[in-house]
Amino acid sequence: MYEEDVILTWMRDRFLQDLALGRMPKSANAKDGLTRLGLNPYFTYPAIALFEPCPPQGDDEEEKAQRIERMRDDLQQRAFRGSAVFMDGRHRIGLLFSWASADQLEAVQSLVAERFGVPVSVGVGAPCALLGDVHQSYRQASRALQDTFYRGTGNVIRHGELPRYAAPRDDTQELEQALLEGLKAADADADIEAAVDAYYDALLAEGPIDIRAMYELTARLLVGAEKKLLPNANYESACSRCEILSVVKLRTLREIKAYVASFLSGVRSALLPERKESHRSIIKKTIQHMEQDYRGASLQRMAQKVYMTPTYLSLLFKLNTGTTFIEHLTQIRIEKAKSLLVGTHYKNYEVAELVGYHDPRYFSQIFKRKVGLSPTEYRESAGMA
Repeated sequence: MYEEDVILTWMRDRFLQDLALGRMPKSANAKDGLTRLGLNPYFTYPAIALFEPCPPQGDDEEEKAQRIERMRDDLQQRAFRGSAVFMDGRHRIGLLFSWASADQLEAVQSLVAERFGVPVSVGVGAPCALLGDVHQSYRQASRALQDTFYRGTGNVIRHGELPRYAAPRDDTQELEQALLEGLKAADADADIEAAVDAYYDALLAEGPIDIRAMYELTARLLVGAEKKLLPNANYESACSRCEILSVVKLRTLREIKAYVASFLSGVRSALLPERKESHRSIIKKTIQHMEQDYRGASLQRMAQKVYMTPTYLSLLFKLNTGTTFIEHLTQIRIEKAKSLLVGTHYKNYEVAELVGYHDPRYFSQIFKRKVGLSPTEYRESAGMA
């Protein structure tokens, strides 16, 4: 019975995904398909709502997938009668429902968020006249979820309520320069936070701008701050890519502001000569922790051990070692892996796991890029095959 339930759930998910994404053949009858899968085939002005949980920082893909599955099962029990629940393949849960039940979405969202202890955002598409057109509602719900960037997580956002995006201002470079001048004059972190707030308030003075443009402007601000304020910094310009990758992972404007303020606070602190010895001591302790806990080390975890923010520690690491945190951690792991490959009979996938890589293929790629040989070739060259 358990296997049958799993198969039926998978079939329902697949069918509803195809329906929501507009992948149903024109000759297919959606009502017949729903009936065969034991789902309600009758909807009055059908619509799609997408439930997107905001997972705790540090969750990996497997943890996210497991949470979504549990949430899907729970939502199926709590959703309106006659609705259909499915996973859309993007760590979101779709709800196909009749528009007459739309006023109950806030109550359902609150129950799910309370049960799982994480904020849950809900994007709601407009109702459709025909079930076969529900893919339009799905796209609108997905678009509505993007507005969590400005509204924050944990809200129900209807597509019809979305504002029009304004074009970015023409004087963004002047705004950046004003922010950097404010940074030089800052006496405390609170001054930097105020300057960052003023910068983003000015960007949005004429209304919200395209979210992609906001990410690009933020990345340019961070890279420009490094080049202008730390022109003699002892690290490669490739670190800029690291900052850009960090920015695009942030989900809301509030998170971006906090990240930028923390980064600029780190820059300001790095400019103070009396703190250099303290910085070197912090990096030394960080490296010691990395060497002791290389298997589970992460920037966030190491930052907690030395009582710093991840952003600040990342900046100090690059300034004091000339490499990024992840580059140094990778080198430690590769050296440990070389020792295990030569000194033990562990299989390659076991070595990968022992040094902190859960994907053996990724470990092999990293190892060959750093060493010039695959793990097997390296072991053979040492006569351990």
